[in-house]
Amino acid sequence: MDNINSTETASAGQGSNAGHETVSVVAAPPQAIKAWVSRLGIAGVVCLAAGFGLAFLQPQGRGYFFHAYLTQFVWILSIALGALFFVILQHATRAGWSVTVRRSAEALAGTFPLLILLFLPIGLPVLLGSDALYPWINRQTVMEDELLRHKAIYLNVPFFTVRAILCLAAWWMLARFYRKMSLLQDATGDPDLTRTMERWSGPALLLYALTVTVAAVDWLMSLTPQWFSTIYGLYYFSGAIVGGTAGLILLLLLLRGTGQIDTHLVTVEHLHDLGKLLFGFVVFWGYIAFSQYMLIWYANIPEETQYYVPRQTAGWVGVSIALILGHLFVPMLGLMSRAAKRNTFTLAFWSIWLLVFHWLDMYWMVMPKANPGFLGFNGIDVLTAAGGLLVFSATVLDRVAAAPPVPLRDPRLAEALHFENT
Repeated sequence: MDNINSTETASAGQGSNAGHETVSVVAAPPQAIKAWVSRLGIAGVVCLAAGFGLAFLQPQGRGYFFHAYLTQFVWILSIALGALFFVILQHATRAGWSVTVRRSAEALAGTFPLLILLFLPIGLPVLLGSDALYPWINRQTVMEDELLRHKAIYLNVPFFTVRAILCLAAWWMLARFYRKMSLLQDATGDPDLTRTMERWSGPALLLYALTVTVAAVDWLMSLTPQWFSTIYGLYYFSGAIVGGTAGLILLLLLLRGTGQIDTHLVTVEHLHDLGKLLFGFVVFWGYIAFSQYMLIWYANIPEETQYYVPRQTAGWVGVSIALILGHLFVPMLGLMSRAAKRNTFTLAFWSIWLLVFHWLDMYWMVMPKANPGFLGFNGIDVLTAAGGLLVFSATVLDRVAAAPPVPLRDPRLAEALHFENT
């Protein structure tokens, strides 16, 4: 830990250039960004309300709406969870290169109060006994299925509710803790705060892994309650890191483009490293997806294959192929070169591309029962996805405007300012 104090001394002794950069860091957030917070928030609420209203105009539309709403919720939740993992990981590894990009990740992860609110349309129907999403809530369905009777000790409304509250509370507390400590260090410059965040990063990662797995099983895998997979939580996690990293890259490019962050603070070197992380987790997602599918296909057990059979019939075949190409092979090739990861336009393109295909992945996980045979996307799909993304973006920008865009007095700031890829 001695390197903390030595780095702090180096940062304090950078002279006039360091002072000039500090002025750039603490500049007031652009009014244009503040103005967009309310606009995006209102537009998002209108889209979500329109999607709910459209559900009443279609046969069985309300059941479809809840599935589409769950799709957008787990999509934007995964972006926040990916950013939260990035923040915790940087402290666990005592990384210095990422100091100037970490505050943006904290802003993405700081959206859990909104996500708790957005979970209510999922959690409240469960509490009221609606089986619009989860068939295991219907007692008659459970009594007629021996496997569900055995799973009832876990899949029941009270226990589901407790687990949901604990998961959401854990993520909110973790995100709040790291953001609070980081902002406090801006004010005090106390290097012990860095030690505190590093000290708790190990337990934080364990809590994170447990809660993400529980949430993936409860909110996604239990849509098909007779099915099970031992790496389903890992599959959702791998997609979340792709989504979170892509979201972080786009946020940083936005802040650089609007002058919120000086290009000397978040340089091409930082973007290059984020591009490497994005590339790596695209491959990791493909590895986990293949591992889950290959083992289930090889065993050929009806209880296991029931998840993939609907996704390999009718229109869902095209969606599955699109994911293989668009979520793995195409972006893998596009991000493979060094030049692609150092070009801001290319990096922005692939980040947007992967966020779109990450949404399609969530759609593929949630919608087969609500959209049998996949006859195309519904207006409800578009409105809920747009609404969720807009209110999420508004909350992120509000978090960005509420604090300096980089940690001002982090003891490893000098390392981040002079970071170069070798």
